[in-house]
Amino acid sequence: MSDRLNNVLDLLKVEDLGDGAFLGAQPNDDRERLRVYGGQVAGQAIAAAARTTSRRPHSMHLSFLRPGDTTIPLRYDVVSLREGRTFSTRRVTASQDGVVVMEAMASFIIDVDGDEYQQPMPEVPDPESLTPLDEQLREHLPADDDYLEMVAFRVAEMRYVDLPPRIAVDAPPREDPRTRIWLRLEEDPPAELLADPVLAVALLAYISDWTILDPVQIALGKTWQQLEKLASLDHAMWWHRPVDFADWLLYEQRTGTVTGGMGLGTGAIYNRDGSLVCTVTQEGFVGRRL
Repeated sequence: MSDRLNNVLDLLKVEDLGDGAFLGAQPNDDRERLRVYGGQVAGQAIAAAARTTSRRPHSMHLSFLRPGDTTIPLRYDVVSLREGRTFSTRRVTASQDGVVVMEAMASFIIDVDGDEYQQPMPEVPDPESLTPLDEQLREHLPADDDYLEMVAFRVAEMRYVDLPPRIAVDAPPREDPRTRIWLRLEEDPPAELLADPVLAVALLAYISDWTILDPVQIALGKTWQQLEKLASLDHAMWWHRPVDFADWLLYEQRTGTVTGGMGLGTGAIYNRDGSLVCTVTQEGFVGRRL
């Protein structure tokens, strides 16, 4: 297993401190970060909550209250709010040195039989026919651009069906600023990931925050480097079906509105066979300080 993937999976294996408290480590690599990555907090939060129940996670809603300090581990305190016949509800509070940085509600469910429906996966070109993101960007960005470094540190290869924001902002405006991205781990998934559905859900949470506000940037015609402020305010996920990390995943993202300094991103992640794995929403602040 590569160091990058191993480091991310280690991040998501929170340490049990007892009495509903868990410790989440910070990344163990050489990359400088200004703040804690929201996907890391989301992945660690669902991992901590899942350690308190045998039921499967089906939804989580997070509010990011303060930027996290990348030099201090995160403490996750999990409180059981409900233990029903079908559902279990957990509140998760993330803090650093006693200062709360995130609050979340996570819901878990027993296995239930029921009718099935899902929206169909969009018809898109196969990932094998598309150019890897790093190759696309190297044709348009200077070699020392920090975005190239960020893409290089990701544990999954990305291939955009539509132009990525760093290129789309220089192209003619699109009526529908959606993005569709094929994602695949850069190596075969390790056995522990295939055998642990909670770890798979946590990794999906980690990945889901990478690009969810892409359509907001495209709608505004500005990348996050060009915006005066871009901050994730909240993040929500609903897990519908098991994820298949052994193959490509399609991440479709849209925005329905950007107004008052707020932009809303919505996303759907599909297995390559077309099954809808999860739904994602996030609101970001893209306004000016008053």
